[in-house]
Amino acid sequence: MQIDYLTKLLRFQGYGITDLKLERRKGKESVILEIRRERTGYECGKCGRWFKTYHSSWPIETQHLMLWQYPTFLKVRRYRVECPECGITMEPIEFMAKGARVTHPLASLVYELCKVMTVQAVAIFQSLHRDTVKAIDKIALKGIQANRPLDGIAVLGADEIAVGKGHNYWTMISALESPRGPEMLQVVEGRREKDVAKFWRWFGRKRARYITHAVIDMWKPFIRSFKVHCPSIQIIYDKFHIIRHLLEALNKVRKSELRRTSGKFKGLLIGKKFILLSRQAHIRGNARAALNSLLKANRRLFKAHLLKESFGHLWSYKSRTWAVKFFQGWVAQLKWSRLKPYKRFARMIERHLDGILAHCDKQVSLGYIEACNLKARNVIRRAYGYRDKEYMKLKIIQTCTPWMSQFTPWKSYHKILC
Repeated sequence: MQIDYLTKLLRFQGYGITDLKLERRKGKESVILEIRRERTGYECGKCGRWFKTYHSSWPIETQHLMLWQYPTFLKVRRYRVECPECGITMEPIEFMAKGARVTHPLASLVYELCKVMTVQAVAIFQSLHRDTVKAIDKIALKGIQANRPLDGIAVLGADEIAVGKGHNYWTMISALESPRGPEMLQVVEGRREKDVAKFWRWFGRKRARYITHAVIDMWKPFIRSFKVHCPSIQIIYDKFHIIRHLLEALNKVRKSELRRTSGKFKGLLIGKKFILLSRQAHIRGNARAALNSLLKANRRLFKAHLLKESFGHLWSYKSRTWAVKFFQGWVAQLKWSRLKPYKRFARMIERHLDGILAHCDKQVSLGYIEACNLKARNVIRRAYGYRDKEYMKLKIIQTCTPWMSQFTPWKSYHKILC
């Protein structure tokens, strides 16, 4: 009677449990369930034809979900058939996952756990080898990436991330507007125009024609690549990259003032870099008092700081006319300021003003790209580096795509993910 209940709970169609044992596997006490196929006939693994007899058979064990705290293994017989067209082929076992000798329910659980745990932690938790866990997760991610929907995307975004030592960059390309919300589409190695071309081959020429806007930084290979593949595209320059150039100009002013004052304000200027570069609204307590003392002591830094704080209002305008007037007024304040780094920054903005003001025509959430950059760094940091570049790219795509990273451990319990 207990065996019948276990068969019903197992829910593998065409198979029934015949025996239950406790034996040691992988140095642990484990449950061994012997199961037997109840259907007649044998299927060819390539063409799907059925035969009355089989060529050969042998017993195998495949790991299943844990029964209480015990690792559980299913002992089943594997059959080969002799097909007149395909030759000798292996009969498929529906409940076994690809890439590892585990069942689909266990592979599904491992894939979900890898969203919130490291590969090593999942391997310890499920009594599996680290390489087995990685293989299950990688196969599932490759399947989802290959079959993901790409229609309905109108706005793309591109950003770069430094990987490893030296000037080694990867390009992350995301969809900022799609039927599924913001999502990461692809990660390609390098940031040159020919590197980004790999994405366009994967994305397809027909879909590229429907792209209307792209949010990118002022990197020329990105600009050329998007304009070549998307004829009617409107470039929107990323706000956070522009602000980063402004902060670099402010830091140069800080350094020049440190040299100019010949040590007079050395005690005030040294160690205040991040306080000076942070937004004033985010500074509290002792840091706020230190910032106030610094700005009172140096007039140029005070004006540079005020200009830095006010420049962000450029993205609050919905009219190009008023945005241009604001920028012209901001530039006019530099006339007698002697802030050379700010003047160079203003000239750079003037050259790219059309792409910056494009946000007035199309309101796009600019924070998603920067958030993806931080998430990608956290993925690399959590794993202490990946030895498999392809797997690393897939994990970045999964982490930065909300519908892929949602943790639903029992949703696909008896569905094939791998």
